[in-house]
Amino acid sequence: MNDITRDRNASNVYPWFIAFVGMFALFLSNGMTATGITIFDPSLLDEFGWSRADFKLRDLLNFVMIAVFSPIFGILIDRWNPKYLLMTGCGLLSLGYFGYSMIANGAPVPLIEAIAVLTFVSFAALTAFAFRQLWPSLPLAALVGVTVALAAAALWFYFQNWIGVALKQVYVLHLLFSLALGCSGSMVVIFLVSSWFVKSRGLAIGIALVGTSMGSAILPLVNPHLIESFGWRQAYVYNAFMPVALFLLVLFLVKGTPAQAGTVARGQNSAIGDLKQHGLTFREALRTRTFWAIGASGFLTYLSIFAFVQHLVLHLNKSFGYTLQEAGNTMFFFSVVAMIAKFGVGVIADKVDRHRVFTVCQMIMLVGVVGLATMKREWVFTAAIVIGIGWGGLFTLYNMLAVNNFGLREIGRINGVISLMESIGVGLGSWLAGWLFDKYGNYQVAFEMIAVAVLIAIVIGRQIRSEVDERVLAQA
Repeated sequence: MNDITRDRNASNVYPWFIAFVGMFALFLSNGMTATGITIFDPSLLDEFGWSRADFKLRDLLNFVMIAVFSPIFGILIDRWNPKYLLMTGCGLLSLGYFGYSMIANGAPVPLIEAIAVLTFVSFAALTAFAFRQLWPSLPLAALVGVTVALAAAALWFYFQNWIGVALKQVYVLHLLFSLALGCSGSMVVIFLVSSWFVKSRGLAIGIALVGTSMGSAILPLVNPHLIESFGWRQAYVYNAFMPVALFLLVLFLVKGTPAQAGTVARGQNSAIGDLKQHGLTFREALRTRTFWAIGASGFLTYLSIFAFVQHLVLHLNKSFGYTLQEAGNTMFFFSVVAMIAKFGVGVIADKVDRHRVFTVCQMIMLVGVVGLATMKREWVFTAAIVIGIGWGGLFTLYNMLAVNNFGLREIGRINGVISLMESIGVGLGSWLAGWLFDKYGNYQVAFEMIAVAVLIAIVIGRQIRSEVDERVLAQA
């Protein structure tokens, strides 16, 4: 086989491998931190007796920290090989699940104390890195000083107020998960997958994003059996080994972006040596209406879907008397439908104006959340399926819109700030739905709130437009 043939095969086969690696990465990072993990919620609440608002504060902390540090992770994505970010995320996920299996009141847990040190030092280092970006002339000694001071203050607070308290241990673990999502979540995966495709990019992103629904489908289906057979603590331990498998896969088989691998993306114009040469700068993107429309509509949509999905198991189990297995089955069907929609809309968006498809998906999701807000038991399953169709398509499209509308030139920074807005929505939605439940005794007001949020998102989403000419990237 000559070099030309070998290069052609590499550019046609290997990109699809990367798309499936991205799918597995999102299966773990999203499923184990945001959606699939909710199947453990009834067991934890039964054992520890926390209020839902206090318990779901874990998600607000998780996603607010993702929001705050998303721009920093965006800079790292623009500069580092995404392979190493994925590996780091896998290690943090595994560590967090081992920690979850040990939470307890009354005494320190050495592994969780070590996780607290790692987490707060990491946040302090990321903050110091942010200072360096704002003030490039800042001396190294000052950066080290900032890191040490911030880490010391955070750890003092932890050891004075949170040590030996199971609920506060949960908070620490979800702060760790925010680091894991920053390293191996959708920002990193979408950048990596998009860098390998010009042709069929929508399909490739759809394949990768199927992973987010796989996590919320498979984990709630399997984990009830593990919880019933071995208890929830041992179930966490078994789950902790999954990220190890991905770590090894990435270590040995993932090369990074095409430029880092010495090749080109699928369907790429050979006159453009690196796709990161094309697109708007971060400052240019900030001046467009599209940037803020994507961020604002994303904030409202993510608030809505996570207010729904983070409370679906509790709603079914506690409000309607579903068994844990029945609730898991509903989550499974919702997730399978969303999975199909993510894949299908990715294919459609390669052939049809993605902005029109985006509006249709928003309207489908609105129909579903209105049905949910009726609070009728006989409608909840159908509403979940309809929401899954709309949300699945929107999740693919939100990730496509930033990449395709702005290009890859500084997509890490651009997506970092958009993810900041979306992540605030995620954390606020989960916590706010719990707070509203505690206040009113049911989810009626919470579900009405998300219906209004989706309606406003539709209006804002009409302002989204393409800001770059994508045709110059493709082969003639």
